[in-house]
Amino acid sequence: MSLSLNKPKLDNLAGDIWKSAERLRGKFKAYEYQSVILPIIVIRRLECVLLAWRKAKSAEVLAKRPKLTEKDLAKLVKELELNPKQSPFSNQTKWTLRKVYEEDHILLEANFRAYVNGFSRNIDDIIEHFNYRATITLMVKNNRLAPILSLTRKRSPPPTSPRSRRSMTATSPFACA
Repeated sequence: MSLSLNKPKLDNLAGDIWKSAERLRGKFKAYEYQSVILPIIVIRRLECVLLAWRKAKSAEVLAKRPKLTEKDLAKLVKELELNPKQSPFSNQTKWTLRKVYEEDHILLEANFRAYVNGFSRNIDDIIEHFNYRATITLMVKNNRLAPILSLTRKRSPPPTSPRSRRSMTATSPFACA
C-alpha cells in the first residue's frame, strides 16, 4: 500500500502550512514559525493515531462484550490506553485538540496545557524536545493560541473509495487520515 502524493495534494498541504504561518505573522519572526507549527502538527498526528487506536480498541471490546454501555466502554478503553502494554502512548485527559478549541476560550490555555501535559512520558519527551511549553506561553502572550488551534478543526473530505482514502491522507497536516 503506497501513499499517493500528487502535485495538487502537495500544493494543498503546503498551502495549509503557509496559512498556519500567516496566522503568526507580526507576532512571531519568520524563523520562529517552525517552533509553533511543527510541534502542533506532530501533536495532531499523534492524536490521530491515538483516536484510531481508541476506535479500533472500542470495536474489539464491543465484539467481546456487546452489552457494555457507552460510558463503561469509554472507561474500559481509557484504562487500556493508560496501560503501556496495551497502547504505545496515551493521554490521560478527556481532551482532543478540537475539544480544547471548542470549549470556553477563557479556559483555552489551561485546557490546552492540561492536554499537552496529559501525554505519556514518551510523548512528553518529544514535547520537551520542541520546548513547546515555552512556545505555548509565547502564543498566549501574542494572542495566537486560538488561531493556531482553530487549524486543527480542519477535516479531510470523505473518501469515495479505499484507494481515494489512501491518496487523501496528506491533504492537510491537521486532518486525521
